[in-house]
Amino acid sequence: MSAADEVVTTARENPYGIEVLGVEPIPPELRHGGPRSLFTLWFGANTQFATLSVGALSTAVFGLDLVPALLAIVLGTLISSVLVGVLSTRGPATGLPQLIQTRGPFGWFGNLPAVVSTAVGGIGWYVVDTTLGIFILRDLFDIGFTPSLLIMVLAQLIVPLIGYRLIHAMEKWLASGLVCVFAVVTAYAVGQVSLTTAAHPAGSVVGAFLLTVSVTGARGLGWSAYASDYSRYLPAGTSGRRVFAAAAGGSIVSGVWIGGLGAALGTVAEVADPSSMVRQFLPSVLGTVVLVSLLLSTLASTVLDLYSGSMAALAAGVRIPRWVSVVLVCLIGSVLAWWAGQHDFVTTFQNFLLITSYWLAPWAAVTVTAFFRRGGTVATAAELSDRRRRFGWGLPATVLGVVASIPFMSQSVYTGPIAAAHPDIAGLGHVIGCTVAVLAYIAVTALDQERVTA
Repeated sequence: MSAADEVVTTARENPYGIEVLGVEPIPPELRHGGPRSLFTLWFGANTQFATLSVGALSTAVFGLDLVPALLAIVLGTLISSVLVGVLSTRGPATGLPQLIQTRGPFGWFGNLPAVVSTAVGGIGWYVVDTTLGIFILRDLFDIGFTPSLLIMVLAQLIVPLIGYRLIHAMEKWLASGLVCVFAVVTAYAVGQVSLTTAAHPAGSVVGAFLLTVSVTGARGLGWSAYASDYSRYLPAGTSGRRVFAAAAGGSIVSGVWIGGLGAALGTVAEVADPSSMVRQFLPSVLGTVVLVSLLLSTLASTVLDLYSGSMAALAAGVRIPRWVSVVLVCLIGSVLAWWAGQHDFVTTFQNFLLITSYWLAPWAAVTVTAFFRRGGTVATAAELSDRRRRFGWGLPATVLGVVASIPFMSQSVYTGPIAAAHPDIAGLGHVIGCTVAVLAYIAVTALDQERVTA
């Protein structure tokens, strides 16, 4: 019996233990569940402090009034959620995680930059959510940064170590509880928030609107590299439409709701310390309940970051057990979380969102374009595992998209020439990057097809 067969046999004999399968195709006899689980998973994953914080940036930092802020949050959430929904549909059809599927348009070695960026993104989001959790622990229990970090690490490591089944079960449980808590907070907020904000945009309202769309979309785009990881155990005949509706729907409902609530809070509270924002707005008891709920909600996000971040190492061909990869990602992320906690959170958070999205946006656009150009299919399992297919056209197309967006980049780390001269249109960088990447991919694959058929 081969090593791969032994892994599958172990998974069959102990389906509720620690998940032993890594990036191998999920065999038919281990498929289970239904699309509804994707709604609760993505709802729970987006009902978190980061979503609330991004929403608050739109009013408290970027200076938008509430109505345009809500419109920008809706637009950014729709863009990223549709991508998550489309990519989730490929999980049941292939039984493979997202990063293995993208070997189709990118090639085995051409896919490695996406693998690296996904690992970096997963670790980065782990850092963001862990830091937010530390803020909450310090506020609730008046304990130091390092003890708070150790508590967060231990709390976040267990679920991804066990794997897929426990992740879905936890997200379902959290989604039910978080609906109740945030329904109360929303009802309380209606009479307290303002339609206008005390902050003022650094530039024009249009620039602030585009920036809000960008950071909102960037937050959701981080999930696009993970999408199929959480649908690959569904039976192969599962309806693609139902998968799309569940995954996109869960992301949209929670993203718009919690992001919009954050925007509302941002009209009356400061966000320099995200946990204090809740304290400023809510009465003591309700504020404590909400902070505890937000602390739990960080787990809904970080378990996905650790789980899919560990998949990235396996997709790169590193031959270690999945659980070992989870521990390594957790250790790296924890060290970086300690460093991030010593710096200005708002600026660091905004830079992280924008920098990672300049790659993710064209990458996701190319991945979806490749999927539809193949008539709604991905490459075969044999093609995806063939190292002789070293490079595909997806990589140069994505790189072109990133290069095209450089003049529009705008963060404290780097500001492109067009963004510096015309800051109001800096938020168009993602649109430019996606457009160039998609057009380049369509053009080169069309020419390649003509050459082959000639």
